Amino acid sequence: MSVRAGLGWSPFEPVDPGSRGFWEAVEAIEELGYDSLWVSDTATLADPAPLPALAAVAARTERIKLGTGVLVAPARHPVLLAKELATVDVISGGRLFPAMGLGIDEPRESGAIGVERGERPARLAECMAIVRALWPGEPVSHEGRFWSFEDLTLAPRPTRARLEIWLAGHAPRALRRAGRLADGWLGSFVAPEEIPGIVEAIQGSAAEAGRRLDDDHFGTTLFAAQDEDCLPAEALALLDRRPGLARDDHVAVGAPAMRALLERFVAAGASKFVVVPLARDLVPWLRELWLEAVGPVEAAGRGPAATGPR
Repeated sequence: MSVRAGLGWSPFEPVDPGSRGFWEAVEAIEELGYDSLWVSDTATLADPAPLPALAAVAARTERIKLGTGVLVAPARHPVLLAKELATVDVISGGRLFPAMGLGIDEPRESGAIGVERGERPARLAECMAIVRALWPGEPVSHEGRFWSFEDLTLAPRPTRARLEIWLAGHAPRALRRAGRLADGWLGSFVAPEEIPGIVEAIQGSAAEAGRRLDDDHFGTTLFAAQDEDCLPAEALALLDRRPGLARDDHVAVGAPAMRALLERFVAAGASKFVVVPLARDLVPWLRELWLEAVGPVEAAGRGPAATGPR
């Protein structure tokens, strides 16, 4: 199993993609060996818009993959979204790996997005179908529930022949949707012990649709705090929002705890991770996490089944 871990920006602090600190962190992620950089997609939190930010990162890096964790596809026109995704794909030389979802189920965020919650699953499915149809660069016509167009061709033509799209969400309907539509699953707010059941549910839905997801295309987002002081009340309110989920099942304090948590998830069957660092001084914390937690877990996961492209 190919174990890989990338970094995600914290949603609890303002992120200035024009600042020196932002680019110092990007350089560290590229140089240390992290697999990827992930930018979340919200209307009301402090994170930057993911695709413009990733386009900038793509132009200044050569190795790391670029992910959206997760892109709120139902709020976007799929033709324009396909064009934006293709642009980042071309700038990065094929390093874009988007994850998509329905968006945060929170009143303020839902109001800002302006799409009814009950309508989002159908919009997401149709949006994914349109993006995939346009991706090869041949003329496409579409008549659907939400969008219709005739004889459109995507430009610029993407670097990658096929775009992998992962889905998020751990509710039963979200897992069935991932099995039917996705190339992989990226969860959040789940415990290691839940992973086998999640994988079984997704693969069962995939089998009903005549398909199967790769065994190493299952992962989750985890939070890594430098110390207890890096968990302010605002962060704890969000991190504890799922009743019954123990905090130490998805939040680690200190590098040794992060390594132990990653190992628990790997043992349960997950292999792809987005680690969100919470720190006063980010770059040294990224280095410590890599040397003492992420790097060793990735190395342990590289066996005969982990050879080949990252």
